[in-house]
Amino acid sequence: MRPRSRFLAVLGAPFAISALLAAAAAGGGVRQGDEGAGHVERVLGAMGTSLVVEVWAPTRPEALAASEAAVRAIARVEERLSTWNEDSELSALNRTPVGEPFRLSEDLARDLLRVRELWRATGGAFDPSVGALVGTYGLRSGGRTPTEAELEEARSGVGFGALWIQGRTAIRTNPGLRLEEGGFGKGVGLDAGLFALDTAGATRARIDLGGQVALFGTGLRDEPLVLALADPRDRTRGVLELELHSGSLATSGNSERGITVAGERRSHILDPRAGVPAQDFGSVTVWAPDAIDADALSTALFVLGPAEALSFASATDRELEVIVIETPPAEGGPLLATLTPGWEGHVRALVPDLELRFSPRPPVEETLHEPKR
Repeated sequence: MRPRSRFLAVLGAPFAISALLAAAAAGGGVRQGDEGAGHVERVLGAMGTSLVVEVWAPTRPEALAASEAAVRAIARVEERLSTWNEDSELSALNRTPVGEPFRLSEDLARDLLRVRELWRATGGAFDPSVGALVGTYGLRSGGRTPTEAELEEARSGVGFGALWIQGRTAIRTNPGLRLEEGGFGKGVGLDAGLFALDTAGATRARIDLGGQVALFGTGLRDEPLVLALADPRDRTRGVLELELHSGSLATSGNSERGITVAGERRSHILDPRAGVPAQDFGSVTVWAPDAIDADALSTALFVLGPAEALSFASATDRELEVIVIETPPAEGGPLLATLTPGWEGHVRALVPDLELRFSPRPPVEETLHEPKR
């Protein structure tokens, strides 16, 4: 059985993700930390969201230099992946004619190979080739209801398998294929930021990029980061306390980015297999050693829904932990949080209307997940 608890310990005082995001929204710049001369916290923006970089190093100049290296690394990822930017490398790939070889940078080639592996592992529940669907549903412009003809055309472009990759060459084989970085871009940015911090000599660091947290360094076993997961219906209300010692934590849900179209509340997360918004049941939180895994898998498991998400977590040989929070079907009912076994004894309900359950220990045998072609 894979290790289940290397990042968990006794819980401490609560620290709400929503509070951190509020601090990020308050302004940018560099602050001297209150934990010694070598501690710096920077609050700014990146990838269209808030960015908080907290660094520990032997001296303040070293901490500042490391934080700057992290910010530059995340900016390079944004320049490479942002499809909001027509000049990005990913946007250029999306415009490449079918059948024409596109020369990938070393970084984008690595990103797309990881994406392909995650697409395959989730049976297509994670698939960033949903760019046409994102446009059809107007997810970047307030939302709209597409016609059946529009929806059928957009669906025809979905399928990451239509992108042929060999080494640093990519070829689009479907004219409707449009890649969208929303399900993995933050994870790539966080991994790049942590690598830059480590290379620059930071001894410990925390990065929060739009609510996804990643951290590394010495001392985290004895002094972990304590977080509170939010109520899926109200992101300002912490309902479940947990702590992190390493890796990355990502949550997918609609409390912040869900949209309302013609009076109907609609998920901003799309099910790429059906080409429709995923069912909005609450939220999925994933911990993984790498931020790209946490980012992509939180999206995929939200698409799969509570039962399949927990089944995936039980069957996979990946090192990950999952929390599924379901909202009650009736007004006034309790929230239900189902957690993988590694969380047992290391989480605490913060509100009386939250019921905790733990999924069974995973079997020895594994279930293979293959995407539908």
